[in-house]
Order: sequence, then C-alpha cells, then structure tokens
Amino acid sequence: MTQIDVEQPDTLARKIYDGLCREITSGKLKPGTVLSRRKIAAAYGTSYVPVIEAMVRLEGTGLIETESSQMARVCRVTLESIQHTYVLREAFETQAIRLACEHATPQEIEELYQMAEDVQASVPQPETAADRQASEEGLRVHWLFHRRIAEISRCPLLVQELERAELHQRLRANWIYVPEMAEPPRQHAMLVDAIKAADVEAADAVMRAHVRLGLEKELHHYRLQSTRRQD
Repeated sequence: MTQIDVEQPDTLARKIYDGLCREITSGKLKPGTVLSRRKIAAAYGTSYVPVIEAMVRLEGTGLIETESSQMARVCRVTLESIQHTYVLREAFETQAIRLACEHATPQEIEELYQMAEDVQASVPQPETAADRQASEEGLRVHWLFHRRIAEISRCPLLVQELERAELHQRLRANWIYVPEMAEPPRQHAMLVDAIKAADVEAADAVMRAHVRLGLEKELHHYRLQSTRRQD
C-alpha cells in the first residue's frame, strides 16, 4: 500500500494551533496583530479548513479575538483584560486549593513543600532583578507550583482554566515586565501549610491574598511602562 504523505485535518489544525500559540506567547506576534487566514494557510501549505479550526481553538483560550467571519487579531493587553484574567484566576485558584485540602495525600503535600522551596529559590537576588531570563524561569517555576495544586484538586477543568491563565500571563510578560521581588518568607509554603492542615477557609484566604498581590504588581508595572512609552 502506498503511504500518502498528507496530514489529517485535525493533525494540521493542531500543528497550526501550536505554532500560533508559540508565536503569540513568545511575543513574535504582538497584541493587536491582525491574523490573515490566507497568509496562515499559505505558510502551512494547507486549505482554510484547518486554519479556521486552529483559530477557533485559539479563540477558546482567549489568545485571539474574532471581530468578524474574516477578521481576527491577537488579543490586546489592557487594564481591563488584566483585571478580568485575575478575577477568573482568583475564582478557580481558591476553589482548587479548597479541593486540594480535601484530596491531598501526604506524598503530594511533601511534593508541594519542595516546589514551594523551588519557587522561593527562583526569585532573583537584588543585583539580578533586571535579568529577564531569571524572571522567566521564576515565572515557569511559579506556574508549575500553582498547576500542581490544581491537579491535586482532582478537577481537570480547574487545571485547564489555570493553563489558560498561564498562556495569558506568558503573552503579557513580553510586553509588561514585572521584575521578581523579594517575597515574604514562606509565602508559598503558607499555602501548603493550609492544605496540610486541611483548613479550607485559611487556604482560601491565603490564596486569595496571593492572587490579589500578583494583580497589584502587574497593574503597577503596566501603568508604569505605559507612562514611559508615552514619554
């Protein structure tokens, strides 16, 4: 039987989705960039069908905005978009940690303590605080910790929502540089303390405060950098 060197539509759609996702979250495609179905199809040597499917998936993540049947663009970064992302993140992160209090095993708790130490260790020292590479690594380790809490919640939908939030923060990180700052001792370990104690209300309160602190930091640097661009 002759092997047909043609990819299935779903495989092509996934390849296009992955490629566009990388370009958006890496900063190659800037917020607000218009996405041409014709150019994308030509770049991947395919018809419009898998391109449309890939863009529907991207719209589901919130990374692109569809303005008409023929018009889509990379989502813009605004004060409102940042605030809305954190509203959702606070909702599902607090629910994730509440469920983690009920389901976490002793082994998973020890794993979280180790990950909390890794997060603390990834924060650059003052003399390297402007190092973007160190900041990107810190962001990666930080999200691994939060994603693990969502996994321990035993609710796959919460994991999916957290992954969406991570994609959005990776996109914004290319345009809003939020230097890692020294954190209060054991900030992430305190989250694990509450899970270990199975103290649902304490876990909820600590996570809520943690997410809101992240929002304050990001909004501060967004406003700061917006002012600098105008100058």
